[in-house]
Amino acid sequence: MITLKELNYVNTYAHKTPYPGVKYAEDAAQKLISSVKEYDEHYKDKEYDIILSDGSQFTLDIFPKNLCHMLGVDYKNLSSDFFAPFREDILDLYNIPRSYDFLKLLIENIDKVLAYDYDNRGLVFNYYRMMVKCSIFEKLSDFSRFNFGVINFDKNTFINKTGLNRSSNAEKLLYVQSNEQNCPYFMMGILKEKNPETMEQVGTYAVETLFAPTDTQNFFDGQKAAIPTQILIISDIMQKLEATASEKLALINQYNSIVNQYGLENQMNIYGDYLATLSKEDSELTLTRKK
Repeated sequence: MITLKELNYVNTYAHKTPYPGVKYAEDAAQKLISSVKEYDEHYKDKEYDIILSDGSQFTLDIFPKNLCHMLGVDYKNLSSDFFAPFREDILDLYNIPRSYDFLKLLIENIDKVLAYDYDNRGLVFNYYRMMVKCSIFEKLSDFSRFNFGVINFDKNTFINKTGLNRSSNAEKLLYVQSNEQNCPYFMMGILKEKNPETMEQVGTYAVETLFAPTDTQNFFDGQKAAIPTQILIISDIMQKLEATASEKLALINQYNSIVNQYGLENQMNIYGDYLATLSKEDSELTLTRKK
């Protein structure tokens, strides 16, 4: 269970967070290791073409360069001059590699990193941020399962409705039920990738942030939500997935719950098709039982 204390420390610099204790630090580190392994097995070198119930579609890439930030590792800070002694003494590193390679090096030397943080009572990692971010990543699955929805997020609507500013520029929020009391939904903010030379947006979406809002209402209020109907996974081979009957039922129930709870406009133009599919499944199941 994620506590409010953990959530409150997510956006704090590592050196300003209290050391959580050896057990918590080790558990958070294991979460990080598991998340990177999951990324390598399920996300790396894959592209996801997702079709939504409102008829729109988008392509999502989870790039290695974004993984540090996604999982709560402050690459920018750890590659600063201040951490040169840490990089040299603990990682035997005298040149700064790309963020993904740096993350892999941290994992390879995780015992030494944990010992370093223990001696300094928390400095390299914000373990609370790492625990929360990796928990979100873990829950979002590998997008081969239809367990998530998408908010076509309008930042101006958010600001006008809440009176709050928001630093994120995410254009879509992927959400999944968290089964957490303090943050009922985990979210992934995505935005269109930019060409590094021209800084113009390209068609592919990339991950900007993972977060677990306690003020869930603010992220649904006045926004437009949809659910996935088809996912195309593109790597060396192409895999086309469609929701099973049970996944459709779960998605419909989740969508209806959000529409009713947060007062969203119901824009699901496939609702009838989904229900027809489910009715057919129920009829076939009933006939099978009678036999």
